[in-house]
Amino acid sequence: MRTGNGLEAAFVGRRAIILCVNLCPTPRQRNLRSLLQVLGFHTVYVTWDRTKGEPAPDVQDGEVLATVHLAAPTESTRLLFRIPRYLRAVATILRCEMRTGKISPVIVATHFSHLPLVVIFRRALWIYDTAEYYAFSLSRYFGFLGSVIRPILIYAEGLAVKRMYAVLAVDSKDQWFEKQLVRFNAAVRVVPNVPARGDDPPAELITRYGHSDAGRRVIAYVGGIVEQKGLEVALEAVAALRSVAPDVLLLLIKSGQQGSEERMQEMIRSRGLSEYVKLEGPLPYPQMLARIWNAEIGVALYQPNSWYERVGALNARKIFTYMQAGLAVVAPEFGEIARVVHETDCGVLVDTEDPWRVAEALSSLLADATTRVRLQANARRAFEQWYNWESISAELAPWLAERCERTILRKRL
Repeated sequence: MRTGNGLEAAFVGRRAIILCVNLCPTPRQRNLRSLLQVLGFHTVYVTWDRTKGEPAPDVQDGEVLATVHLAAPTESTRLLFRIPRYLRAVATILRCEMRTGKISPVIVATHFSHLPLVVIFRRALWIYDTAEYYAFSLSRYFGFLGSVIRPILIYAEGLAVKRMYAVLAVDSKDQWFEKQLVRFNAAVRVVPNVPARGDDPPAELITRYGHSDAGRRVIAYVGGIVEQKGLEVALEAVAALRSVAPDVLLLLIKSGQQGSEERMQEMIRSRGLSEYVKLEGPLPYPQMLARIWNAEIGVALYQPNSWYERVGALNARKIFTYMQAGLAVVAPEFGEIARVVHETDCGVLVDTEDPWRVAEALSSLLADATTRVRLQANARRAFEQWYNWESISAELAPWLAERCERTILRKRL
């Protein structure tokens, strides 16, 4: 990329370090890495192995600068007590990098817990890529004190955001999250949670997975396999559906360590669904995509609560994944999440609290091939035309490059 102001010279030899709070970088973090690579940075990850030993199947040699091995829960207050030890380990890695590198690196904070490091490593150029509404979500760990803690977390986040040369935020209803960040730093851009065209799986992998479910009509559910994302509703809907569609198969693909697998399996057995539900994952993104490519429908059964009522239409990552795979979508009728499905005509909106309504929507789509194929084609077309990383990064790259160049020239780093 050329700006006419010596940008190439400013970026050559400069390392970008993306801090990840999981062992495997998320698809969003991989998209950001590809963008930084295009801008000329040598980009690596610092990852966190929370399970102390679980392999990272989608991480290649040379992508990871270092890994912090520290056991920690995913959805628990106990996670807060691991953060200081995690930060000490990351700080040690960054100090070594700052001592050995001739040029100060760009460091990408991807979680609220990374923000104290901004104060310690002032020579670095910092980007904040906030993939969630962290001040809001972390306040839930404090129970009845959450409403008191939340403004404190928002202010602490803002103090760190002031030092960032770029802030990449997820979408929110009525831009409430963007407005919250802009109070502290004007350099905020909303970056939709969309997948990349380059992640389309190879045909041979699609074919291989297609054989594994031969003779079944697959309904895909990917992401966090938890109640607030509709796990129980999905199971009840399939239980109601099996009498009219005995060949149906609900494919659950986990995105991480959310929820107890033993409890999930017990929920499946107790409903007599062992032959109708398959639990798999986590899988690398292209492999997961190949796994659901031959499915008929993708379900995103978010439950109505204060969290999802704040989500913007461009933050519906699960739905964009289904679009990429060319699946008809069953999604909630509330909030901004519904808007992207409605506007692209790629699915059906239902009351996601009612398993019978969900079962009716699924049964109707399975029975009506004409409608189902039309919705599937619309889904894939919407992904190819609008909801893909290549389209987003084409607009984001010049802005990010200009922000970086301006900061480098000003600070003479």
